[in-house]
Amino acid sequence: MTVGIHSAWGGGKSTALNLIDAQLSRVGHVVVVRVDPWEFENTDDVRGTLIAQVLNELQHRVEQDETELEVREKALVKLNDLRRRIAWGRVAQVLLTSAVTLSPNLPDLVDALTPKPKETAEGGEGPQGMAGFRDQFSSLMKEVKGITKVVVLVDDLDRCLPPTIMGTLEAIKLFLSVKKMAFVIAADEDLIRAAIDVQIQGAAKGGFAKLYTEKIVQLPISLPLLSVEQAEAYIALLLCRNASELTGQQLTEVIAACNERRQAGTAPYVVAGDGTRPGPSARHLVLAASIARGLSADVWRSPRAIKRFLNAFAVRNHLAYAAGAGLTVDVLLKLYLLELRYLSEFQLLTQLSAGERAALVTSWEEWARGEAPKPPEGVGEATRLWAATEPYLAGRGSEIERYLSVAATLHSDVRFGGAINARQLELIEQLSHASDSTRAAALEDLAALEVDEQAVIINGLYEQLTRVNDPDHVIHSLTTIASKLPMHADAIGRTFRLPAVLTILQVHHAPYLMALPDVLRHIMHADGVDPDLVSAAHAELGE
Repeated sequence: MTVGIHSAWGGGKSTALNLIDAQLSRVGHVVVVRVDPWEFENTDDVRGTLIAQVLNELQHRVEQDETELEVREKALVKLNDLRRRIAWGRVAQVLLTSAVTLSPNLPDLVDALTPKPKETAEGGEGPQGMAGFRDQFSSLMKEVKGITKVVVLVDDLDRCLPPTIMGTLEAIKLFLSVKKMAFVIAADEDLIRAAIDVQIQGAAKGGFAKLYTEKIVQLPISLPLLSVEQAEAYIALLLCRNASELTGQQLTEVIAACNERRQAGTAPYVVAGDGTRPGPSARHLVLAASIARGLSADVWRSPRAIKRFLNAFAVRNHLAYAAGAGLTVDVLLKLYLLELRYLSEFQLLTQLSAGERAALVTSWEEWARGEAPKPPEGVGEATRLWAATEPYLAGRGSEIERYLSVAATLHSDVRFGGAINARQLELIEQLSHASDSTRAAALEDLAALEVDEQAVIINGLYEQLTRVNDPDHVIHSLTTIASKLPMHADAIGRTFRLPAVLTILQVHHAPYLMALPDVLRHIMHADGVDPDLVSAAHAELGE
């Protein structure tokens, strides 16, 4: 049996393995082997190294628990025979490495090429090859008493290069038909399949990678993404733990109470403490709610991305304090979220005088609260929720000024995300597809999603612009999205005005850009743009 635990980057795969390890380690008749192929990626034989780790753990268990001397000695002999099979299987790799580097590894060659004794007790082809490995290992597992299951936990496989991934999967294949063996592979399934595509090349056409992984993984399990409510609880617990507000048994009790409320569907899952029970302070709960609702979807859905954001925010807070900025945490957070999520509007603030800035912030927040019919010039629809969230910045001109002084020394065009799931990746691929009908269907699916999730997919399309050989279909999808989902038009327009994107635009893209007239006007006046494209922009606008 092989179980696949799948999630995007930072989605909790390693944590899940830790929980499985802790649970199974309390079962005396189960041997747990923890394997991290990333740690031995530079070895000559990944497959042999992984198998050796399993054999070493089994030997440790046999030596520790097997009380019957005859059974123990027989098992140790078989384990050594299995190791010799692995050593012989490395001969070709040793020869290849020596030939490439022109520096023969003589000790390894001598050891590898030394004739090994034939098996006499049970016959067979001898330990020189891997062909009989599975049968001999199966025989060993039948004889060893007190072990009903060997569970191999494989972590970080999606961090490895394609040859390491393939070597690990090939090692797992050797064990798959052996009773008592089970594997748990924690990896991003899409990355694994992409690695197989790279490694096998032509054979990977026609969905080979998908079929290959389905042959190996019998039980795929996808870890759920965090909801906003779960992210808020997670942030609250991190904040109060890091501030030493709750420690030891208190924190354990708060986590247990959080789980009860979560399972009952009673949000918020973490509540403030009172005289009868421990809990975070109201200040930390308000801050956690502000952070969870202020982050982009691909950040609040990933535990690791949340931690990265909190680390960066803590550094920004320290720098502001060291610079004498004297900002309260909630104001600092709101301005930092603006800088991270809506960089164009943040840069607009930096370019205005103090009086202009105060007027902009006031009208911005009035529009966000529904007190004005439209946003001020230069402010996108997507910022409404941010501007409508307390603390309001109107009347805080001196604090904004101090924050801008701190931010001016730092580069903050940084993404903390990564929690893109398989469905989102599929939509990105479909929106980049050459087929008009495929793109049209994907656009309908995109329109049905929440705005935050739409933004995640659109960000993925941005990356496709400079990654694919022919960006025509991506450009068509982005401009169509700008037309049909106007809340994203400003962000898409900013992307098309980036110098790196301007360089890939061609004359025949001008009609697509009619949905973004500001981009066409920018093309008309930008430096270094193809003159033919400038003429096409003039023609489209009739200017």
